[in-house]
Amino acid sequence: MASSQSPHLTSIPQAVRVAASIDPSIDPAIKQQAIDYLSKVRELCEETWQDCLALYLQGAGASGPSTGGRDGKEKLETDLRMFCEQVVDTVLTQKPHVMAVDAQQAMYKAIVEFVEVEYVRGTCEGGQAYLRNKLAFTVAHLFLNVYPSTISTFLHPFFALLTPSDPSSSTGVNLHPPLLTIRVLSEIAQEVHDSTLKSARSYSKDRQSRDGVVRDVIRSSGDEKLAVDGMLALAERGMDAIEKGEGGKWAEVVDATLKTLAAWTPWVDLGVPLNPKSLPFYHRLIRQPIVAIRIAAANILRTFVAKGIQDPAARIEVLKVLNVLAIVDPLESETSGIRDNEEVVTFRAALGNLLAIYGTELIAFSENENPEPLRSQAEEMMTAALPLLLRFLSDRQYEVPLSVSHFASDLLRVYKRIYKPPMPPPVKPGEQPGRSITPPPLSPERRQFLASMLDVLIRQLAWPEEAEWEAPGNEDESDEEIAAFRNFRGSCRSFIESIAQIEKGLHTEVVARIVVATLDAYQSGGPSAVSWQQAELAMHLVYTFGELAKSDGRTTPTMADGDGSQTLPEINFNDNKDKFDYEQYPLSPLGQLLTRCMSSGISTYPHPSVTLQYFEIFVRYVEFWKSKTEAIQPMFEAILDNRGVHHPDEGVRRRCFYLFSKLCKECKNETVAAMVQPILESIRDMMVVEAVLPSVDTPDESPLTKATTGRSYAADQLYLFEASGNLVYLTKSEPPKLIALLEAIAGPLMTGMASGVERYRSAPGDLQAVLQVHHHLMALGHFAKGFPMVSDSQVEALPYQPAFKQMTEALLQALDVMKGQRVVRDAARFAFAQFVNAIGTTVAELVPRFVSIVVTEYEPSELIDFMLFLGLLMHRLKKNTFETMDMLLLPLLSRIFAILQQPITGTDEAQMNRRLKDAYLSFFSALMNANLDGVFITERNKPEFENVLTTLLNLTQDYSDAGSQRLAFGFFARSVIAWGTSPEAAARPSVFAESAMSAQSKSVANGTAQPTNQHLVAKEDRAKQALPGYENFVYQRLLPAAFEVPSRREFNFRGGQMVMFDAAILVRNTVQARGQEALDFLLNDLMPKLNCPPDIAAQFVNGLRTQTSKDFRKTFSEFIKAMRG
Repeated sequence: MASSQSPHLTSIPQAVRVAASIDPSIDPAIKQQAIDYLSKVRELCEETWQDCLALYLQGAGASGPSTGGRDGKEKLETDLRMFCEQVVDTVLTQKPHVMAVDAQQAMYKAIVEFVEVEYVRGTCEGGQAYLRNKLAFTVAHLFLNVYPSTISTFLHPFFALLTPSDPSSSTGVNLHPPLLTIRVLSEIAQEVHDSTLKSARSYSKDRQSRDGVVRDVIRSSGDEKLAVDGMLALAERGMDAIEKGEGGKWAEVVDATLKTLAAWTPWVDLGVPLNPKSLPFYHRLIRQPIVAIRIAAANILRTFVAKGIQDPAARIEVLKVLNVLAIVDPLESETSGIRDNEEVVTFRAALGNLLAIYGTELIAFSENENPEPLRSQAEEMMTAALPLLLRFLSDRQYEVPLSVSHFASDLLRVYKRIYKPPMPPPVKPGEQPGRSITPPPLSPERRQFLASMLDVLIRQLAWPEEAEWEAPGNEDESDEEIAAFRNFRGSCRSFIESIAQIEKGLHTEVVARIVVATLDAYQSGGPSAVSWQQAELAMHLVYTFGELAKSDGRTTPTMADGDGSQTLPEINFNDNKDKFDYEQYPLSPLGQLLTRCMSSGISTYPHPSVTLQYFEIFVRYVEFWKSKTEAIQPMFEAILDNRGVHHPDEGVRRRCFYLFSKLCKECKNETVAAMVQPILESIRDMMVVEAVLPSVDTPDESPLTKATTGRSYAADQLYLFEASGNLVYLTKSEPPKLIALLEAIAGPLMTGMASGVERYRSAPGDLQAVLQVHHHLMALGHFAKGFPMVSDSQVEALPYQPAFKQMTEALLQALDVMKGQRVVRDAARFAFAQFVNAIGTTVAELVPRFVSIVVTEYEPSELIDFMLFLGLLMHRLKKNTFETMDMLLLPLLSRIFAILQQPITGTDEAQMNRRLKDAYLSFFSALMNANLDGVFITERNKPEFENVLTTLLNLTQDYSDAGSQRLAFGFFARSVIAWGTSPEAAARPSVFAESAMSAQSKSVANGTAQPTNQHLVAKEDRAKQALPGYENFVYQRLLPAAFEVPSRREFNFRGGQMVMFDAAILVRNTVQARGQEALDFLLNDLMPKLNCPPDIAAQFVNGLRTQTSKDFRKTFSEFIKAMRG
């Protein structure tokens, strides 16, 4: 042990006292020295642990800190002793190899003596549980380091403590020693068996091996019997004392003992804790009145049921002996009526877990290859458990039904495998479909059980009677009870879906019965006859009916149900679907339920949960309602009045904004077109834009950022503007009416935006003015989003083209004034993109002006979104963006490269740099795909061209970023076509064999398919715009890189397949651009430099000529694999 001359024995106490002191007179420098010294003591624990152990143990038996112990020394302060024990624990858990065997033995002896003096004959650390538990942790880790090789009887002195000494007349029974041992045994079980702890720490083969050895030796040495028998005897003595009215500390002892026993029973031999003597004791425990002890007993029984036994007959016999149903059934009945008692709920959940593991074990038994008589026994035992399963599933306290969810899911999984019709195999061209396999019918008993289970689960979907409903959409702010209900509802729905897949007719029957009964009751008795929970449940069932049966043909409301003998004919969807007469076909069950909902008048139910669910149904099944013109006007009236967008509850309004937008987007027909003006008039008051600055929680938080990110009323209000765009467009056949409606909506928005701009001019610090402009720009953008994207040939005929161009001009004026505000730049970028979609090339002339205003203002993170925006412009405006891209490329590149060259100081910056790199590479690829490759070599951008190529070539060799490698190779693959096509290759027949043409290429060649962007430009025109000398760059740098990069050891061959594919395309495109010249270069120059044998090189080039692009990529991958060796 520690030398009495060690300076640490005096220095450590002094340092701890100084470091922990709150005395302001202590010099901070001295305090810091003390802290540094203690850090060093902990760091060098291999040198200091013995001194720390001595300090921790001294003064054993003292009545408290600063008093003398049995060793004649003073017991030190608690915080000092805790520090010392932490140092000892550090060496035990992190550096056990530095502890010599004699030192370990000495430590064990010292701790055993300490326990005897302090806990058996002393004050037990004043009864402080945390000190006892801390010591138990230390003892357990010492045990793991020395057992069994160094000290094989380590636990025996502690087993002796499980038998409390006889009580003295003055102090009573000393229960601290057995509690210490129980805690030690618990710590050991957690370390060597607890899967949660094991998964939380990094895997160690040595530790895994150590844990296995400890478990094996405990089982083989007899220590398991000493431990288990000791715990059972302690628990039994405790129960005797409790039942005699001498409980006190005994309840804590019994509870802790049973929890520790539950941690041991999974890995000790089953016959040790389970025998004819102990089983009645477990029954006694689970039936006595202390709930915590009942829970612990249920958990022990659960471990017995889950115990893996190899012999099937013995396994069944154990389950019979445990007789789980006889235990659980009366206890479930006894506790089923108790409410608002968390302990009882936990106990019922523990019983549910016991039943669940019993059921899943029996199901697994019947599924495995076991003898038929035993499987029949298991089936009978499992069937007997089903009524009890239903009782647990019907409990309205969510923890209880969830506790049996594994049993229910396994049972339904087995039923699905037996009864669900298998998917027919795919039919190959020219083959007759095979005969379908009919699954066996459900037995009456199983059908009745599934019907009862379905009825229970559906009832569980109803909102609790005591719950306060809230509109969906604010899940982040929901209280715990509502969040728990929604999660529970999702679990029940998954079970219901499984039953629907097993027996669709049963699902239809039960759902229809509940829905129709609810609607009938409402029609006859009004709201007083149906609670809002019942009404909402009926609507929820209709809403999810189609979703729960996607595979059985019930999702189309106007298809015949049953054998599918009557189905809809093929429809040409290029025609107007609204003209199709769906009414000539019979309604499916879903269609019947929808019709019943409409005729019942349930939309007038005076609770928002019901009307909101009704609106959800209408929007989800809008195709059904579109053919029923009599339903459309009442639906719009309902969603527009105080049941919907004018509802007094903000949450309901906000959800209805979204549903109204979806309705306007999906339901476009003559009926709606005739209602546009009154609809817009009715929502005008809801479209007043108000900019409200939120309060901030910290000085660093930006109110503008908070107001423009996340969900808010203003954000949901934008759905109304998008819906307005959809509605206004429906009046396109009446241009004067369209313009009047457009001006009525856009006019106030432009006025509000102009007002905000003027306020900002006079007061640039007015954040409310900034937010006002942002909100109005977003509203204009969403209004434009409601208009469809039209082709350039149709743009000139659009009556609203001048109006949108005027909006764009207003946007640019506002942006010019407020370009320094990021939220305005973001809103302007979004709105401008929507204007481009709405009127296309009309705004092309304004793009350069927009870009010139904002490009120098963008922050690094904005550049990523800006390049995505530019990609959208290129896709929509194509060649009309050449001037803009030419003007933009050089300043954009300068900005990007300047950012990327800055040192990275943190994880966020590293992530942003990578995203920025990916964004500009994708932008380059978009330029090439849009045939805007000429932008790179204009007079303005030519000086930077070589730097761009060098940068991209370097990226192909950045093995730390496979994404950038791939994008760089992809760029170069396109570049050889754009800048490297030779006149000779363009003039001569292709060097590729006909077999190398893909089906798409053949279709393009014979005029039956549209060419891709890259092939819109003829190869002769490509040759004319070729860049002189680019072929040298291709041969000297690009082609060698295509082979060398993936062949290097640094390259991740398995994870870099997409990089290799793009490198292969680069090789193939080079042959396409240069023809025979490229093949000769490969055979006579590059392949010899790669030390490739001539026959292999010829084979490779032949594959290049004759294989399709897809097949050649595989050939290239195999070639690289051979190069790597």
